[in-house]
Amino acid sequence: MLISSLPSKTKLESSQKVQHRSARITFDSGNPQPSDLWFQFVSTDPELLASDHLDPFAVSLLLVGMKRKEAIRINGSLSRSVYEGMKKYQEIYHEWFPDQFHLIEILPDSLREEPSYQSKHESLESLGSAAAFSGGVDSFYSFLKLAHGTESPKLTHTLFMAGFDMPLNLKDSIHQLTSTYSKLMTDSGISFVTGSTNIRKFVNSVEWTNAHGQALIASALFFESHWQSFTIPSSYTHGSYPKWGTHPSLDPLLSTSTMKFKHHGAEKNRVSKLEWIAQHPESFHKVRVCWIQELGLQNCGVCEKCIRTQLALQILDKNDNYLNFERKLTRKAIRSLSQRTYQGRLFAWELIKEALSRWKFGVAFDLWYSLIARRIRYTLKRLSN
Repeated sequence: MLISSLPSKTKLESSQKVQHRSARITFDSGNPQPSDLWFQFVSTDPELLASDHLDPFAVSLLLVGMKRKEAIRINGSLSRSVYEGMKKYQEIYHEWFPDQFHLIEILPDSLREEPSYQSKHESLESLGSAAAFSGGVDSFYSFLKLAHGTESPKLTHTLFMAGFDMPLNLKDSIHQLTSTYSKLMTDSGISFVTGSTNIRKFVNSVEWTNAHGQALIASALFFESHWQSFTIPSSYTHGSYPKWGTHPSLDPLLSTSTMKFKHHGAEKNRVSKLEWIAQHPESFHKVRVCWIQELGLQNCGVCEKCIRTQLALQILDKNDNYLNFERKLTRKAIRSLSQRTYQGRLFAWELIKEALSRWKFGVAFDLWYSLIARRIRYTLKRLSN
């Protein structure tokens, strides 16, 4: 695989700066026809300048190269910190999935030495601090904790990416979400950066549950000279993490000398996170966990993520604060949960424990029913085969 830079594009639209960064990707086999991978960022911060380095492109395609058994050749320099981090990152993924992801070479034209915090800035305070923000439970929790809590460094920017979970063709939803969340951040004194990318076009051979971590880190790396840290909201709690694209053992590995990647919130499960979120009225009717349909700020109310989120809100007696679900939760919907994935069953047991601890026995029973029904279906299927 060869990664070559393409001309950068930056333009001003009203009060917003639009920055387009792209690279030409040429694979060694399968589809030798070059394709262009791009990232675009829109921000009102006049000082925020996206890097022209190829580091983000190399990071975003790491698992693709491993899956294809193709060395990543970079027609340019690569940060020594990122280079070393990519080698360690590979080792973990190869250990997790030895038959799927293979160790490959990373071959830049040269390795670039990064200045230290002290040599580049008189103090850490001269750099900002950013966090990923999608509008879901995990990112809302991290945003509120970092913006209004006592944790440091204080949040200065959030980054919203379209083209990850939310497809680029959901233009109306993306517009409504970014407009709403931009105002939310402005009211909190935080700069909001809207990003988009066609990365999903390149990682089809890799499950998104694995590829999303590198894509998110790659997006942040464009601003590594501006942000001293980038926070990645946790998807799971300590002790329950599956082999997953964003992970406490993986995220810090791709840090540079000027940007540290931090995994945040793994001490809290989703119910505990929602309990904190519900204390902040600015979150009311703005949590968005449903990402496939053109619904704007609304949630469909019937997919597994919507049902799990409504269950957590019901356990907390906070449903009335989040009325942006198209359909209200029913016992039939809870009992009909498929529970087909390990992650889904993990969240189900988490919700059962929280329900029991808060005397919500009906909720716990309906979830337990869905798990038993799944076990019966699984057993009958095996017997029929």
